[in-house]
Amino acid sequence: MGAREWKDLKAKQKQKLSEVMFGVVCAHYKEHGQMPAGAELEKLAKAAFTKIQGRGLGLSYETVHDVFLKKQARFTERIEKNGLPEPPKPRVKKTEAEKLAIKRAARKRKKARLAAQEQQSLPEQDGRFFYIAGYTSGGAPYGVTWEEMGLEPWEELE
Repeated sequence: MGAREWKDLKAKQKQKLSEVMFGVVCAHYKEHGQMPAGAELEKLAKAAFTKIQGRGLGLSYETVHDVFLKKQARFTERIEKNGLPEPPKPRVKKTEAEKLAIKRAARKRKKARLAAQEQQSLPEQDGRFFYIAGYTSGGAPYGVTWEEMGLEPWEELE
């Protein structure tokens, strides 16, 4: 199997590769303050090809070079219109106090959840059954009735 063509790639792959190419152009623009031209374009095309080659898509240098040159006008327009993209903000690490507060809140939530489950786990009762052991496939309850326990409905155990 030979080298793949640009048209053979999926849209998502093309998008990722275009972002790699745009990143190379942006890095050049940050360093030199102007858009690349002439020999600089060739160097940048090689740099983009090197990065793209690592993705294992099997594109030839000529394919990457041609697409890179075609996209230069759009890259220039994008940088002039929107400016350079901002780098992603670094993640701020939480302090020990924040970590402890999060742990305390989690413990409190867990304790409240367990208390709610404990209240729900009390034996089920109704006017006919002292303890409902389960339900038949038809949905009718079965278990120990108040009469079998020798009690009136809702009477407390002694």
